[in-house]
Order: sequence, then structure tokens, then C-alpha cells
Amino acid sequence: MFISKDILWKGIIENLVDDFIRHFFPDYVEEIDFELGFEFLDTELQKLMPDNPGQNRHADKLIRVWLKDGQEAWFLIHVEVQGYQDSQFAVRMFEYMYRIRDKYQRPVTGLAIYTDWNRNYHYTQFAETFFGTEVIYRFNTYILRDHPVAELMQNPNPFAAVMEAAWQQLGKKKTDDQLYSTKLNLIKSLLKRKVSREKIVSVINFIKYFVPFTNSENLLKFEQDLNQLIKANQPMGIQEAILEEVKQQGIVEGLEQGIEQGIEKGIEKGIHIGEVKREEELLKHAVPELAQLGLEAEKIAAILDLEVEAVQKVLEERI
Repeated sequence: MFISKDILWKGIIENLVDDFIRHFFPDYVEEIDFELGFEFLDTELQKLMPDNPGQNRHADKLIRVWLKDGQEAWFLIHVEVQGYQDSQFAVRMFEYMYRIRDKYQRPVTGLAIYTDWNRNYHYTQFAETFFGTEVIYRFNTYILRDHPVAELMQNPNPFAAVMEAAWQQLGKKKTDDQLYSTKLNLIKSLLKRKVSREKIVSVINFIKYFVPFTNSENLLKFEQDLNQLIKANQPMGIQEAILEEVKQQGIVEGLEQGIEQGIEKGIEKGIHIGEVKREEELLKHAVPELAQLGLEAEKIAAILDLEVEAVQKVLEERI
């Protein structure tokens, strides 16, 4: 399965936005009110640059952040994820900045994340001089190759694990066997961090799809080993998360009540109610979630212990 890198970058930035801010703007963390949350203004960004020729080749994010100044003060962060050679990149960064500044009348901080090896295209500023007038726009940069894997592994921030995963595409192209080993080691390193279940799932998906296997069969084998790895450490996999949520919502309440009562009929009724409700909830919630990850009906049925026909019916109804 191929998922474009700009989609993966945009998704992981949104899912881990607080960690993203802490990782790339550590000097300003104390000024940001994280409790007020963040607002993504991607639609507005597209309106500002409707004629952008490279909009499908990089991840542009416009994020509104509120500060701790007692007022409704906020600033906009423009994020650019590079991974290809673009001689017009600095110009485009400048155009984004002044259009955002003109519309919102707020200060803008720009960040370019360079995920390639060619330093010739790692711009840090836009400068223009004409008849005595000079314009210079400097923006923040993060060059992945300057942050070795050993450094990122020591960083507890989960977004450091994302950048560690991005190293998969740097340097010489890896074989499927090399990718296999690299991805598993990345996830082992990730599981050592104290990160929430939801963030673990997001980063694992980024690792899985950022550099795909040449042979699709290797992905299936990788997922099987991944499931074993997750179970051996802690129940952080997406299927475990779903099943745990189902349990917490009282899906097996009938079963538990029947056992507590100690009455044979109550136990039988509890088992029946619990299994029926479990299947209903899994078909309603868990199946669509796993389908979004690209898993086929047979794989979903095996993970959730459901009939393949029931899963296929749900998928067909969604289509």
C-alpha cells in the first residue's frame, strides 16, 4: 500500500501537534498556552496560495496557537516539509509569510523541515535587493541529516521518533530486509518512551508507511511481527486499544453481572448478551477503524475474531 508522504506528514503533525511544537520550538514552550489547544487553518492557507505549483509535493500546515499573555493573543506557524529539490522554495516561503501577515495582521514564524540529503536546496532565507531597497526574510530550519539517529533515540518526545523514522529515506536505498529490521527497531525504541496509546498508534502507522516495502507480502509479515512485539511490551496496538475501549464501555457488562450473581442462568445470559453486544460494537466501530488502515476483510476478521461475511457486509455498506 502506498500513502503519499505529504499526507503522512500532515496527519502526524495534527495528531502530535503539542509534541511537534515542543520539539521544534523548545525556547518558546513556556509562552504557549497548550490548554487552549490549536487550530489548523489549512483551508485558509490553500486560499492564500491557490496557484502553488508544488502543493501536492510537500506538507504545508498553518497552525494557530494561543499565548499566555492574558489576552486573546496568538500567532501563526507556517510549517514546510521539504523532500525534493525546489529552487523557488525560499520565494514561496516569503510569499506565504507576507500573505498570512497581510490577512491576519499577526506575526508569523516559519519553519522548514528538510528531510533530504542535498544541502544545496536547504534554504534559510529569502533576500531581494533592488535600487537601494532590500528585503530579507529568515525562517527557522531543521535539517534532518544534522540530527543523527542516536541523538533522536535519546529524546523522549514522540516527535523525535517521527524524525527518527524519516531517516529511513536518507542515504542509500534500503532493501526490504533492511527496512524490515529498521522499522522493528524504530518501534522498539518508540515503545520505551512514555507515550499515550493514541500517539503510539499514530507514530507506528507513520513508521509503517513512510517508506513502503517493495513486496506487499512483507508488509503483512511485518504486521504479524509487529502485533507480537506490541503484545510482548504493552497493549498499545490499535486492535488492543479498540477492544479495551469496548470493554470499558461496558460491552461485556451482561457477562460480568451474570458471574457476580453466581446464578447459572445469569451466567449463560451474561455470556450471550456480552458476546452479542461485543460483536455489534466491533462491527460498528472497530471494523471501520481497521479498514481505514487498509486492512482487508479477512485480516480484520482474524484480529477481531469475527465472521468474515459479517465484516465484508459492513465494508460493502460503507462503500
